Amino acid sequence: MRITALGHAGLKVETVAATVLIDPWLSPEGAFQAAWFQFPENAHLLEQDYSETTAVVVSHEHLDHVDPWFLGRLPPDVPVIIPRYPSPALRNKLSTAGRSRVVEVDPWRVASAGNGVSVYFVSEESPMNQDSAIALTAGGRTLLNLNDARLTPHQFRAVLRRAGGRIDVFSAQGSGASWHPIAYEMPETRKREVAREKRLAKFAYLEKAVRVLKPVVTLPFAGPMCFLDPELFEHNEQMEDGGIFPDQEQVANWLGGRGLRDVEVMLPGDLWDVDEGVRIADPTWKGFRFVDRWDYLRDYAERKRDVVASIKASYPDPRESLWEPFRDYFERLLAMSPYFNRRIRMRVGFDIVGPGGGRWAVDFRPGSQGVRNDMRDCGYTFRFASRWLLAILDGRVHWEDFLLTMRFRAARTPDVYNDHLLGVLKFAEPGSLRRVEAYETAARDTGTIEVVCEGRTYEVERFCPHAGGDLRETGEVLAGGRLRCLNHYFEFDLESGGCLNGNVGPLRVRRVR
Repeated sequence: MRITALGHAGLKVETVAATVLIDPWLSPEGAFQAAWFQFPENAHLLEQDYSETTAVVVSHEHLDHVDPWFLGRLPPDVPVIIPRYPSPALRNKLSTAGRSRVVEVDPWRVASAGNGVSVYFVSEESPMNQDSAIALTAGGRTLLNLNDARLTPHQFRAVLRRAGGRIDVFSAQGSGASWHPIAYEMPETRKREVAREKRLAKFAYLEKAVRVLKPVVTLPFAGPMCFLDPELFEHNEQMEDGGIFPDQEQVANWLGGRGLRDVEVMLPGDLWDVDEGVRIADPTWKGFRFVDRWDYLRDYAERKRDVVASIKASYPDPRESLWEPFRDYFERLLAMSPYFNRRIRMRVGFDIVGPGGGRWAVDFRPGSQGVRNDMRDCGYTFRFASRWLLAILDGRVHWEDFLLTMRFRAARTPDVYNDHLLGVLKFAEPGSLRRVEAYETAARDTGTIEVVCEGRTYEVERFCPHAGGDLRETGEVLAGGRLRCLNHYFEFDLESGGCLNGNVGPLRVRRVR
């Protein structure tokens, strides 16, 4: 087995009889309306011949993993293998690429990706998080590709058992993909503090995964992306030490500092020979250094200046007021799930700037639900250009894809993540919302664990109320009487059980001594 890095999260896996592409993102137009570009650039890989591809495996619907531009250029008979999700978003994006051979596979069910190559998906347990890892086996070798998924330790161990106790290659995201805190209005000192906390929490999760799996080699990847639009270029500062978007080398160095040595940094075109255990470097990168990123990024931005301008121009300002379509859109959303409305339970403001815009609010609170032509008393606010709202309302852009552009500003009081608000925007589809409700209201395991923090002992519900993470393994005790679940970074107060940074919970807790 030979694995070539295609840039970002993309991999090409070659055996004697098959060639499988995993999450290839090679579009010269970047992704998310030219907000994200591959770092470093992988344009030279477009010169390769992909006509012998036997299958494409796609993990989830984010456009840095499912690239309609590139997929539309592959032979039409190449199958695309995807996980089965409640939401149709991934299937819909593949249809825009003209892919007619789409194979949907249930979690843990094995599918063929070519002669002698099998693949299966391990999906996150909560349907609120529709991400999946990919396990690929061929010739007695196993690649586990984590992508954006946040698997639990027991899921990792299940994969390990299936692989006969050996993972040859573990490829895992080392960078975050969050618009919080960088798109939020908060003091810069607090913004830096939050970014560093999220960076270290991501590293801690990755370290835990590596210690459970004990792979022969770990390949950090899937980030960071880079921002070449002049309006977004400052976000590249998050690649620096302490930022939320560390590069592959920073991840490798951190893991090495924790005693995990078998970590390889792969640049686009680099090849890992699994049988020989060696990396073959692409000569394109001779002399490249991550520490020289700023000169590289400025040159890259100049090369892509016209591309960015052209894509943004394809989203013109609206010619008429967006108030009525905005009202109609959110009235439909409000009617989809009383459960989600109860969990959101706030007014959300939308400050839409530019032609056709206005200051409007959506009230999710039971008893006062509705869409209002004012922004009073909003606990959460978004501010962005009217051209992007028009694209959302007419279906050209999905909410989550837009939020990943970072082309907005947000504020929330208190500064607490509202999982259900983002969920209803992300799915906007009754079936997916019902699946989340069924999962979150189902009976839970009532087991408990003991947690010691600052000399006090607590009896704590064993499984995280958000996505069922086993806190015996994913729990991290923090100063100030806090317990963090490393699966999704939710923190709980050990005295009250209340979630401190989200609308999750509560966690059942009892002080023992």
